[in-house]
Amino acid sequence: MPPTRHLRARRRLISPCVLRLAAALLALLLGPRCAAATGAGNAARALFSDPGSNHTSNWAVLVDTSRYWFNYRHVANTLSLYRTVKRLGIPDSHIILMLADDMACNPRNVFSAQIYGNENHALDLYGDSIEVDYRGYEVTPENLLRVLTNRHPPGTPRAKRLLTDAGSNVLLFLTGHGGDEFLKFQDQFELMSKDVADALGQMREKRRYNEVLFIAETCQASTMAAQFYSPGVLAVGSSAKGESSYSHHVDHKLGLSVIDRFTYHTLEFMQRVDVHSATTADQLFDTLVHHKVHSTSKPILTNFARPLNAVRLTDFFGSVMKAVPMGSGYRGLTGGDGGLEGEPEFGSGAGGGGRSSYRQPEESYRPIASVVSTGRGRGWVGGAGGGE
Repeated sequence: MPPTRHLRARRRLISPCVLRLAAALLALLLGPRCAAATGAGNAARALFSDPGSNHTSNWAVLVDTSRYWFNYRHVANTLSLYRTVKRLGIPDSHIILMLADDMACNPRNVFSAQIYGNENHALDLYGDSIEVDYRGYEVTPENLLRVLTNRHPPGTPRAKRLLTDAGSNVLLFLTGHGGDEFLKFQDQFELMSKDVADALGQMREKRRYNEVLFIAETCQASTMAAQFYSPGVLAVGSSAKGESSYSHHVDHKLGLSVIDRFTYHTLEFMQRVDVHSATTADQLFDTLVHHKVHSTSKPILTNFARPLNAVRLTDFFGSVMKAVPMGSGYRGLTGGDGGLEGEPEFGSGAGGGGRSSYRQPEESYRPIASVVSTGRGRGWVGGAGGGE
């Protein structure tokens, strides 16, 4: 056999052995690192996602339906919830705010261009960064139903649209004067429970929500959910059928009531909630007892499958944060330091432990630390620093 042909035969015999040996060495060297990265990635996915849910975003529709100066408290109710969801991370682009009257510029308002929900005047609810999407005579049952069903006239700007999808959780808050299965708008029109039920039914058919939290602050509020039939809707009202909804306290400088009891005590509880909170809906509802609210406020679970102790308040009131693990980002875990390579440990930023290294959303109007500290041991009226 010529030398050249003999050499080629030897190469054919050696090459598979060399390849198998090289593959075994690579697996031995890289195996632990790859396993650690995969394990860390799976842990992160489990932490930031619920495998049984397609929840991807949160939206809020906040509606004051009342005009006239003596209904000041209804505007304060709505703006208090508006400030709360913004503090917890929902941006204005995901909030539809509807105010039937401009109380801030009413000539009888001694605090010009300001609205307060508390007699201590600690927090101007109107502020400089408010974005009202529907105001005055734009606030009608028709426009609310158009917002929910996304059936707008041509040319309606995006700011007036509820651009939800099948992964969106929606907080729907209505406050005003009402009765058995109806809510008055502008003291002229009425929105019926059946109207809202059919709008939610259309939203479900068009895959416009994942879950809905419906809150009504009005007389006989729970009857507004009487006709609901769509799945995934958790409803709660400030009062039961035959009951009135009451205001909380009077601001003597303004000469009228500035907030309703149900909203007041809801905000008192929400002061202790931040964007990282695991507080659940049942914990909130357990605090809305009769001797505080002066009416019966109970959640309606007919169309809602999840147990309340599995429903975080931030599922509706807060922002949705998703994590996408990157393979190259877990190299530091293989060294046993428990953190990402080149990154400080969780909570090791300025200000000390916990979650202080996380920057609050730009819409935040009070530092989380002051909210938490104020909410402990004091009512919402509060002392220095007040409440929301």
